[in-house]
Formats: sequence, C-alpha cells, structure tokens
Amino acid sequence: MARTTNRPDDSLVTIATFETEFEAGLARGALESIGVRALVPGEALSNSSRVRAFGRAELQVFESDRDRALTELRRMQIRIVDPASD
Repeated sequence: MARTTNRPDDSLVTIATFETEFEAGLARGALESIGVRALVPGEALSNSSRVRAFGRAELQVFESDRDRALTELRRMQIRIVDPASD
C-alpha cells in the first residue's frame, strides 16, 4: 500500500466531525491503515472518551489526501463535513 507524500505547502483540512474524540480516533486509525495521515486536534491532550465541551471532535487530513480520505469515510458510512464549512 503506497503512503502519501505531502508537499511542504500542503494544508490540513477538516473532513468530518464526531461526538467524541474516541470516535474521531477510530476514523483516524482507519485512514492511517490505508496510508492516509490524519489528525484529531487535541486528541493526545485529553480523555479520549469524553464529549468535547465546545463542539465536536474534528478529523483532519492534508489537502492532497482529501479525496482519498473522503472516499474511505463514505465507504465506512461516516458523516462528512460539508466542504463549505471548512
């Protein structure tokens, strides 16, 4: 499985939101298993099972991985953030 090589100017984009950081972490793991680097901001700093006080947990990927990540999340039937809300 090929790993994605990101450009130095590649920015992070939010592609999905979740009720908990735990759920976002599961989606992050699924993306990483197919070679897409993903990030859940704040995941390492808090209890992963709690509900975020100020909104939902976000899942971010590099812009160059967006299409591939969205395809995988749709395959897994995970709700997707409307691109207009990025």
